[in-house]
Amino acid sequence: MKLRVLEVGICGTDKEICAFEYGTPPEGSEYLVIGHESLGEVVEVGAAVKRVKPGDLVVPMVRRPCPHQECLACREGRQDFCYTGDFTERGIKQQHGFMTEYVVDDERYMNVVPRELRDVAVLVEPLTIAEKGLTQLWQVQQRLPWACPVEPGKPAAYCHRAVVLGAGPVGLLGAMVLANNGFQTFVYSQETKPSAKSHVVESIGATYVS
Repeated sequence: MKLRVLEVGICGTDKEICAFEYGTPPEGSEYLVIGHESLGEVVEVGAAVKRVKPGDLVVPMVRRPCPHQECLACREGRQDFCYTGDFTERGIKQQHGFMTEYVVDDERYMNVVPRELRDVAVLVEPLTIAEKGLTQLWQVQQRLPWACPVEPGKPAAYCHRAVVLGAGPVGLLGAMVLANNGFQTFVYSQETKPSAKSHVVESIGATYVS
């Protein structure tokens, strides 16, 4: 399938790659196209593509599975837990990224987003960092039902407290996820209030502390 790239996010990872701190180009290439946070529009599909269609907005996955059959995580589509370390990542490790006009990719790695989320959809990839952390937290919490009985995905009536260190994009997204799941959420940042960051934090019902 072919995507027209609409937006690409720039984060600390891209800054470090541009400073040559890490980043690996594809085999046989002398350069690496950066850009792992992206939003694209499907413009063409092949005959085997069934799940997406032209006009769909999609956010591609960054990490791709390793080739080893013994890696159970990658074979189950959980390459974020790759056993071998031989995964690849678009725009970071051995695969070109999305900072280009068009991209050809596999539909299995596409996450379709509603068109009404067009203005914020490029944030889906960094949002997954917070979502994954919360998923792991709920799994741990299920082993401790006496601490605070909760049903994952439902508000916990401020039975839990959370601290987010830093009010950058990922920190703010993490605070939103926590507040949305019923956590009494505190965000610590060096920037004094009032500020755009403190406004966002307080608008979601969290507490901003400088």
